[in-house]
Amino acid sequence: MSGAQETAFVLDCDGEPLVSVMSTPATLSAEVGVLVVVGGPQYRVGSHRQFVLLARALSDAGIACMRFDVRGMGDSAGDTRDFEHLQRDIEVAVDAFMRHQPGLSGVVLWGLCDGASAACFYAANDPRVAGLVLLNPWVRTEEGHARTVLRHYYLQRLMDRQFWK
Repeated sequence: MSGAQETAFVLDCDGEPLVSVMSTPATLSAEVGVLVVVGGPQYRVGSHRQFVLLARALSDAGIACMRFDVRGMGDSAGDTRDFEHLQRDIEVAVDAFMRHQPGLSGVVLWGLCDGASAACFYAANDPRVAGLVLLNPWVRTEEGHARTVLRHYYLQRLMDRQFWK
């Protein structure tokens, strides 16, 4: 890292800790920072340290980056939540990111897998979100799957003459 600084801290998310790392560039050259939203069994370091390397590369390029563990993952306590229920975690992280980097006007949510889906669900409700980077988002929800089964299996089954014999 060329002059960038990494700072670890803990956020309070409704009484449960979110462990976070901020990568602050020596000179901020972008008005928008990147918040890494992890998902599935990942945590803020990432497989093969991919999130660490991403954060450091962005910071070296003058872009502030923050990565954090959602509740129930990595070093953050609490119950594990699926991507449909991570909005509060992301909101707390965005609030902290904007507070710790006052030169930012917005944030890009960078998400992988479940984190990409959670970021997509969150983004529409926060005007501070300037963009999304979605890698391999999970697009099937339990509710959506249940509707599909009802629509395409059970209705067809009810219309099948063999079913009624």
